[in-house]
Amino acid sequence: MIELLFETFNVSAMNETDVREAIVRPLLKALGYSHGTAANIRTEYTLQYDRAFLGRKDRDKDPKLRGRADYICEVIPYGRWIVEVKSPAHELTLDDAQQARTYAAHPEIAARFYLLTNGREFKIYQTSSPASPLVSWRLEQTNCNFQTVVNLLGPEAIKRSGQIVLDRGRSLAPGLGSSARITGGSMTYSDSWSNNETLIAAMGSLKGLRNAARGHEISRTADGLIEARIELEPAFSAFDELNRTLGFIPISFKCPDEVLSIDRSRPSIFTNVLRLTLPRGTVLPTSPVSPGGILQIDCSIVYYNNAAGWLEGTKLSGTFTSEQDFQVHGSVQSVRHWGRFELIVS
Repeated sequence: MIELLFETFNVSAMNETDVREAIVRPLLKALGYSHGTAANIRTEYTLQYDRAFLGRKDRDKDPKLRGRADYICEVIPYGRWIVEVKSPAHELTLDDAQQARTYAAHPEIAARFYLLTNGREFKIYQTSSPASPLVSWRLEQTNCNFQTVVNLLGPEAIKRSGQIVLDRGRSLAPGLGSSARITGGSMTYSDSWSNNETLIAAMGSLKGLRNAARGHEISRTADGLIEARIELEPAFSAFDELNRTLGFIPISFKCPDEVLSIDRSRPSIFTNVLRLTLPRGTVLPTSPVSPGGILQIDCSIVYYNNAAGWLEGTKLSGTFTSEQDFQVHGSVQSVRHWGRFELIVS
């Protein structure tokens, strides 16, 4: 993870130029963009037709182009996206998103995505959907959202999105092919329960915890099930180490639906069951919910995971439950987690 350390800035003392140079430019560099390379940045881009192009040739009938990109990031020749910067004193609105979209959608730009920011807040939109951002975060949350942004806007992601692949498989849902990449998203814990007092106290730190999704895909198995393979970026590095020790990377969920639901009242249900046996002597890393150390006894764990979600555009979102039963010395210690998830797919 690149330490951007943007949370140290006093944004309220900045103007629009300060935001461009002190915040946005370093972010673009961290994503892998620089002037004069295949992952290029343009700061001056002259349009031959400076009005919203609606198919007419009469300038007086075409509305004036609204908005102008501060940066155009392009991965030659695969595609591009733009950044529009506002002053920190300016609250971002739907009108701002629509203005930026007008420029991003111009035929001479043809950007698939755009980023709108005032230095305090960041919103990434798909050009076709200015009403709802794909991803949004506060400046101080940049580090924990960085991998999601890389998966969506990094040079390799733009390359993949610009490649044409003939897909002869059965579509997962309207607007998707027979498989879809997970390019970002998150999983947020809402609450927990346990029959063990010690575990209840340890799980207090999980409430409100947000883990970012860092990749993998949704596709069909040989027997026709829809399978979502998800890799998470835990908020605590110790959780990442623990998940690797337990073999939870990636996690695979399966759904028997013919296609993904687009009706939130009748979501698609994804489930998985994981059974683990941890022999005495297994080394467990320290985490916010466990002191770690060497297991002194054999331990069996069963995980029952359930996710109910629906597709809205490029977002698969919904709720999840995770039930974990630990069998030690013949007794069962149970843990339950509830929360919500959101995955960005393409």
